[in-house]
Amino acid sequence: MTGFVIVRTEEIFVGVAPDYILVEGQTFSKAKLSLDNHVYKNCAIDDCDIYFSGGQYELLDTHITNSRLILNHPAKGMYNAVQIFKMKSPGSSIIFE
Repeated sequence: MTGFVIVRTEEIFVGVAPDYILVEGQTFSKAKLSLDNHVYKNCAIDDCDIYFSGGQYELLDTHITNSRLILNHPAKGMYNAVQIFKMKSPGSSIIFE
């Protein structure tokens, strides 16, 4: 299977940007999903590839099992920076704001 499975049940707009795609009440198995700019509400995700580039997202009452988070740029770069900082900066901390 190639590409992404994107189920657009309704588009909602939160603030000015970004536009979120609402996916509600769906069950996914062995699918490729995008996390960026999506709101997954009351979904079940099992054995899926979940692609993330660093965009906004929400998971509301959504259960994810046996799946893989695949980081694309810039999320991949951020993950690498955090790993390097943790290894090369003993006693330092990473702060999320």
